[in-house]
Amino acid sequence: MDKKPTLPQIELGATGLTVSRLGLGGFHQVEISSEIVEQVVDAFFDVGGNYIETARSYGGGASEEKLGRVLEGRRDQVVLASKSGKRDGEGIRRELEASLKALRTDHIDFYFFHGPATIADLDTITGPGGALEALLKAKDDGLIGGLGFSSHRPPELYLEAIKRLPLSVILIWDNYLEEQWIPEIQQQVYPLAREKGVGITAMKPLADGFLYRSPEPALRYALGSGSEVLICGMNTVDHVYEAAAALAKGPADEAERAAILRDAPELGTYVCRQCGGCSQALMDLFRLEGHVDRQMIDYLPHDPANYALRLRLAHWFDLAEIARQRYAEAGWDDQALQAEADGVSCPYGINVGRKAKFALAKLKDEPLNLL
Repeated sequence: MDKKPTLPQIELGATGLTVSRLGLGGFHQVEISSEIVEQVVDAFFDVGGNYIETARSYGGGASEEKLGRVLEGRRDQVVLASKSGKRDGEGIRRELEASLKALRTDHIDFYFFHGPATIADLDTITGPGGALEALLKAKDDGLIGGLGFSSHRPPELYLEAIKRLPLSVILIWDNYLEEQWIPEIQQQVYPLAREKGVGITAMKPLADGFLYRSPEPALRYALGSGSEVLICGMNTVDHVYEAAAALAKGPADEAERAAILRDAPELGTYVCRQCGGCSQALMDLFRLEGHVDRQMIDYLPHDPANYALRLRLAHWFDLAEIARQRYAEAGWDDQALQAEADGVSCPYGINVGRKAKFALAKLKDEPLNLL
């Protein structure tokens, strides 16, 4: 690399903190040794990075332990976030104390409610003896600077959390694959977060590694989608410098975003771009297909490594049951949808009739390998 990239900075919501637009995610620190973690963090600091996010559950605390060793003596150089999956006050206080010890610090800037899946989870968190009470006390005690929220559930849960919790920041997924089937993140969650002064950090800009063939376009696309910080699980020094170089170029403009969606090898001739050329019902059908498997299972030819990756990542969000319930509630005429699909000429080269057959089979939980 001829010239070291420098990360752009941004104010994080109403927190009063200025952070790098690239954040270092802690999940993939589990996969590498402490020595390599140190090299990665050094490189991250070298390009101007200052936001690091991890969780108590990553490797049973291993991520926090490794990062704690590396950050000792330079804790003041970073905005540090961690997370707990506990819903009750006693449980989350216990995990917070464990996080503080592992990270070798007397405070964590943001501590997240991690992985709530239902409104009932929010009820428990906000109820008597719930995790909210404990974190508010921890904030009063100076152990944390603010509260965060992260989940793999549909945006409705984020909207409710932003309304019900005194959040400083959220962590939500955002990339050019997921935007094709869950645009409510940009259309609803981001505007509400901004209205409330909640900082927005986005995970999975490479879709859990699915967009590995397109790191620069993926990162620049995600940078322009509305979040303030992109959280990347970088586990090599090269990853850090490559990501920083991409973000230093700034977000993709509208023409570049359109070209990315047109040419992305991962979207290919299967993933619906929601371009408006089909009826709303047909586009909604393909969005629900995305809830089932992120539109990854297409029964088209792929090299073995790509096929194995698709099988591993397709059901990461575990939203198939929700998708099938919404499909049943929609009350669509399947034959009419299929007839429409058979007559569509897609500008992205998708065989829409074929895709509709697969989408309907997925939503009816019928065997795909017979199609």
